[in-house]
Amino acid sequence: MAAVRLPGRVLFVALIPAMSSTGSVEGCGRPGFLAAGAGVLACFLLTGCAGMAGNRYSPAGTETGRNSTSTPTSTPHSDSDPGDQKLHMLAADPVMADLPAGLVKTKEKDAPAHYETPVFGSGGSFGASVVVSFTSAASLPDIYKMVGDNAARNGWVGTAVDSTGMTDRWAKTYPEGSVSALLLTCKDPSATTSTRSCTLDGGI
Repeated sequence: MAAVRLPGRVLFVALIPAMSSTGSVEGCGRPGFLAAGAGVLACFLLTGCAGMAGNRYSPAGTETGRNSTSTPTSTPHSDSDPGDQKLHMLAADPVMADLPAGLVKTKEKDAPAHYETPVFGSGGSFGASVVVSFTSAASLPDIYKMVGDNAARNGWVGTAVDSTGMTDRWAKTYPEGSVSALLLTCKDPSATTSTRSCTLDGGI
């Protein structure tokens, strides 16, 4: 078996022994022995791809790594967000920074735009993202309504609904042209616990 490298691919080829004029396989030494050969071809595409803020699900439609068996090398991607301007703009948006009364922010994670070297088909460019976690004693419909009303007041437009018919995704175009997306998820949506844990996942 030999491996031949082509651009972006690896080609495995089964080598067939040469036959002598007597019908024997050279190196085999048995006259009358007939040899048959077969080629086995396997190609592996070794390229990467390009969320919505999304980003992880990437809400903003940016790339997220998947199914990697190794950890990609992550580097800043300043070309897509010089000075982290988009990241700061999203983090300061009232939909993220000023949650409605009744929603208690418990954590915020900001991630700048970056690039991950493709590894086994996973990697690429990742846009900036902001993830805000919060808890609330309100009912699910009330939580979704509060977040939705706050989003609408600040220029976000609903783009999709969940399985129950409640709007859970929004998009916004900032004055300088950047498009952002927002996803709302709550853990155990059918639970009867008094406090619910939810996440606003934004990407740009």
